[in-house]
Amino acid sequence: MKKAFERALPYTVPVIIGYMFLGITFGIMVSQEGYNPLFAPFLSLTIYAGSMQFIILPLLKTDISLIAIIILTLSVNIRMMFYGVSMLKEYKNSKSKFLFILTLSDETFALDTSIKPPTDVKKSDFFLAIGIINYFVWALATYIGALLGNLISFNTMGMDFVLTALFLVLLVEQYFATKNHKPLKIGLALSIAALLIFKPDNFMIPALLLIVLSLYGLRERIEEAHV
Repeated sequence: MKKAFERALPYTVPVIIGYMFLGITFGIMVSQEGYNPLFAPFLSLTIYAGSMQFIILPLLKTDISLIAIIILTLSVNIRMMFYGVSMLKEYKNSKSKFLFILTLSDETFALDTSIKPPTDVKKSDFFLAIGIINYFVWALATYIGALLGNLISFNTMGMDFVLTALFLVLLVEQYFATKNHKPLKIGLALSIAALLIFKPDNFMIPALLLIVLSLYGLRERIEEAHV
């Protein structure tokens, strides 16, 4: 496993950079809300969902119920279910399923689906190492930010775009890493259609459902075209 971490680390550098910027920002926000610095890595290690972590901070100072928070978390991060389904074939026999689930994120998924693992390490170990590295880097970054929060203060507006920009870079890399672009075209077309029909506030879940159903239904045609 040590070798897997050594091989995986260089591939995670772009994610590490993005996580450090956004994680520190989140940590500063935690500190400015008056919480103990340890609360930042606690949220990161238990929730591990950047967008939801930003959302939950103001919610914690309201009377919202735990059930409502759980439902909101599921709705915000339901895309992870689709990520997991697409990776079942790769990791269904792995003894580290829990760690794969725990350390899955948008950026980790993007790396897992765009990188060809080195031949000298086990594929599942390599991808697990990527997830673990990203997981703990995010937690560390939020803790650093929380420690710095009492020392510095700045307007964090717009910093949440860091991961969006990072994800776009990973998408471009994935585009050039494969010759089969039909899934991307299908996903893009259905996302635009869902956006027009359901509007920006409600299009995410319908878009994901349409994409999954379409890719599953057209799987044989897509795979044949790739051969």
